[in-house]
Amino acid sequence: MTKPATIRALNDLLALEYRSLPMYVTDAMPWTHPGDAKATATLASIVSDQRASSQRIAQLILDGGGTLDTGEFPMEYTDMHDLSLDFLIKELISFQKWLIGQIEHIVKVVDSDRDARELAQETLGSEKAHLEALHELTAQPA
Repeated sequence: MTKPATIRALNDLLALEYRSLPMYVTDAMPWTHPGDAKATATLASIVSDQRASSQRIAQLILDGGGTLDTGEFPMEYTDMHDLSLDFLIKELISFQKWLIGQIEHIVKVVDSDRDARELAQETLGSEKAHLEALHELTAQPA
């Protein structure tokens, strides 16, 4: 049985992944133009990774005897409707930096649970790679 503090931390991680800004932006369908193919593919890849991560986190919570709490999308995300993907890339970069900090804290909280720590560290690595991919988009010539 996983400790209650670990279950809470895993639920925090689940909510961060499942209710992320990339997940919301994908559902909000940002305005795109033909030159956004790489950015659209990068966003789709991030969302795919976050969905897979959410499933793994949820399974670990259930295996530990916990219940799932995916939270809700933050209200400030509603300001992201009808914006261009070009503009949203900057917002996504800011979000990723914040997200990485949140996950780094969770890694410390779950340190005593090997499975939780490993999954949190994998999630952290994945989100760092997502940040790098988003930065690469800003380096592309217009």
